[in-house]
Amino acid sequence: MKSKAPGSATVSEIARHWALSRETTQKLLDVGNIAPVESGPRRYDWRDVWCLEGAAYVPSEEMSAFKKPLLKPAEAQAEYLRKLRPRTISDQAKKGKLPGIKLGTEWRFRERDVKRLEGSANA
Repeated sequence: MKSKAPGSATVSEIARHWALSRETTQKLLDVGNIAPVESGPRRYDWRDVWCLEGAAYVPSEEMSAFKKPLLKPAEAQAEYLRKLRPRTISDQAKKGKLPGIKLGTEWRFRERDVKRLEGSANA
């Protein structure tokens, strides 16, 4: 069975996904040696973006979840992890106790991962 391609995104789309400025996003793409797949308004393959986030392989059924904007610690706290402060969420990610993505100096979280944590905390 042929794998479904996730498509590509502009720097602005990736910046919204990461909740970072366009300039910071471009720097992270450059530092990560992520090359655009299209010129003009440069477009980057989602698979390369996800690799930079630490996900080397994303199954086709998970691609839409991986395209959703990442959550900042305060958003993760407000929506799902109400018992933790945003600083605690970042600290737990730094220690490897919460699944997080470090982009430069900022921590971000996938909604699906935070939902799973919320569910296990309430079980």
